[in-house]
Amino acid sequence: MNSLKEVIKSIKLLILDIDGVLTDGSLYYSKDGEHIKRFNVRDGQGIKLAQAYNIEIAIISARESNIVQNRFGELGVKHIYQHCYDKAKKIKDLSNELNIQLSEIAYIGDDILDVPPLEIVGLPICPKDAHPSAISKAKLTTETKGGYGCVREIIDLILKEQGKIQI
Repeated sequence: MNSLKEVIKSIKLLILDIDGVLTDGSLYYSKDGEHIKRFNVRDGQGIKLAQAYNIEIAIISARESNIVQNRFGELGVKHIYQHCYDKAKKIKDLSNELNIQLSEIAYIGDDILDVPPLEIVGLPICPKDAHPSAISKAKLTTETKGGYGCVREIIDLILKEQGKIQI
């Protein structure tokens, strides 16, 4: 069995849930019913940094929002899947498409829909405020809450362990 450091060094693809990971899990609606999300700029910078060092990024969310498409399209994320309830199947499909082994994939999720993906990837990760059902499957739990830079925390860790950046 590989050590955690060895697993981190092998990561080629980081897959992210949205609500509770890239956001704090709150849902904001205007009086007209417009849906609004708040993202942390450090997570966005981390995504750009990961891409610069050839770590592929993907988004898989059960919810659907133009805001997600706009934000992550702006960041150059090529793999954005919304309204996806079978996240594990989507990960397997993406693994085959990109020719990346499941053991070379990290996934950050925070709730019960994320349990199946957390069970199949090499590096299952949860924000510190994730639901216990998800945390029980994680090999790594962040120091930071979802929506407050937990993605950047993980990207920095991956890039540091892979010898690509110094922190």
